[in-house]
Amino acid sequence: MRQLRKTIEHGDIAVIYPEARYSLCGTTAVLPESLGKLCKLLKVPVVSLICHGHHVTSPFWNLRERGVMPTEAEMTLLFTPEQLKDASIQEVNSRIVEAFQYDDFAWQKERGIRTPYAKRAEGLHKVLYQCPACGTEFEMTSEGTQLICKHCGKRWNMTELGELEAVEGETEFSHIPDWYEWERANVRREVEAGTYSSGTLPVYVNTLPNALKFRFLGNGTLLHDMNGFHVHGVEPDGERFDMDIPVAAQYSCHIEYEYLGKYGD
Repeated sequence: MRQLRKTIEHGDIAVIYPEARYSLCGTTAVLPESLGKLCKLLKVPVVSLICHGHHVTSPFWNLRERGVMPTEAEMTLLFTPEQLKDASIQEVNSRIVEAFQYDDFAWQKERGIRTPYAKRAEGLHKVLYQCPACGTEFEMTSEGTQLICKHCGKRWNMTELGELEAVEGETEFSHIPDWYEWERANVRREVEAGTYSSGTLPVYVNTLPNALKFRFLGNGTLLHDMNGFHVHGVEPDGERFDMDIPVAAQYSCHIEYEYLGKYGD
């Protein structure tokens, strides 16, 4: 907050990414309700800048450029300082949420933009990790233009327009974000039932003590459950380390796939 206010006081433009994480499938994430309060506090024009095409040309799950041209960006003045003064926090939030709706795969289809890249589906299984045919989690894989369930063998082809088509049988989800939202709904049901858990996962842990480089902390385990994140492990010198982040302290989870090309997911 101090840095944002100083930026404004210096006559500069304060830029924030309010979703606080990368988009996994080119659609909007939830926005914090504190945005409206922040805007009214800073008392400067509120502008949204929404980009279209970035995800389909270089999707988060496979960053290789697909050459989608042209991409687009929309800059919209949402509130002047005078309008901010008269608007309620709820009104400010509603206008920002309305402006922040985007769907890169729908944008691609509407414009008829084709991506002939021969490996366009590779990596998609990292996001679409649950098979809608058999319900199995974490046995999806991808190869070339196909998404494949290793458990039941069902395959889907990703078209040049970014849609999915079952090679045989029913196409459960032709629109990639619909599949993603189905997975999220399944997780929500587990959370509401009080049964959600990632299970204990083996991990190696790096720490970033300064701006220079990561330091290997040690091997350990990670558990994400109804109480939050829990990481436990042992450093190379035998000293134990623990990290517990409660749910209330973790507004969002930022994910990286193949981080820096050497750290994995």
